[in-house]
Amino acid sequence: MSFVEKYLTIENEETFEVKIQRSLFIGIIKPLETNPSDILKEVKENYKNATHYCYAYRKVTGDEYFSDGGEPTGTAGIPILNALREKDLYNIIGIVVRYFGGIKLGVRGLIDAYHFTMEKTIEKAKIVEKIVTVNYRIKATYKDFPNIKRELIKNFSCEIDENFGEDVVLEVKVPISLKEEFREYISKRGVEIEEYRE
Repeated sequence: MSFVEKYLTIENEETFEVKIQRSLFIGIIKPLETNPSDILKEVKENYKNATHYCYAYRKVTGDEYFSDGGEPTGTAGIPILNALREKDLYNIIGIVVRYFGGIKLGVRGLIDAYHFTMEKTIEKAKIVEKIVTVNYRIKATYKDFPNIKRELIKNFSCEIDENFGEDVVLEVKVPISLKEEFREYISKRGVEIEEYRE
């Protein structure tokens, strides 16, 4: 994926349930804010004894991944991923939990069921636009902190978290389009800066 400044994602987790030929399909979508395996573990705890846990995710970095969760190859993960692609959503994970109801759906039936479940789950969600940011930690003295914070908000539209210890450590999310200006500004201020990934 080429360089992007903005992307579409969902605001909050959503779920959708549907019965298809006696099997229960439960669609779940979540913003991808933690490790995908942690999210999957949580879903498995919430929906115990399901027959299949199939999923796909997309990151704004361009990374994509899918798993058929034990269903025949190509019948679950790809249909879920395609539903995410069709809405151009990033930093999102889509999971479909299946409780088998005794009737086999066949390859085409499975593809349709998984795609339909994820499509309907996405329809329930509120889609929002987010700005791609670069994360920095800045160490400032208590004396400099108020001015630095005020100038950062004014000049760079940053989100800022503050941690107070011996010095003040600011965790700053800077829009990627302002990254170079931001680094130049900070270097002139002579404060400690470190880029980090969440």
